[in-house]
Amino acid sequence: MKELTVKATIVNAINTLSLFCGRRDVEELTQNELQKRFGIRQADVMVLFGGSIICGGDELAKAMLANVAKTYLIVGGEGHTTSTLRNKIQQLLPT
Repeated sequence: MKELTVKATIVNAINTLSLFCGRRDVEELTQNELQKRFGIRQADVMVLFGGSIICGGDELAKAMLANVAKTYLIVGGEGHTTSTLRNKIQQLLPT
């Protein structure tokens, strides 16, 4: 029974973090949304934190096309998801 309580506590902590870190401030990444929500047309910086989720790069590309930030950064190092990301990219863009 104690193991279930520990797992439930961990799940609750992960869900709390995801709600905080994954909060959506705007409905879509457009200058109109930024203007409506924050009174600005462009953010100073948009940061994509690297990982194995390819759609993050798609969202960055859409934001760049919409000119929603003055500067764009992709950050991250080689970590536990790097091999998965490389495999997905190789599948999408074989050499």
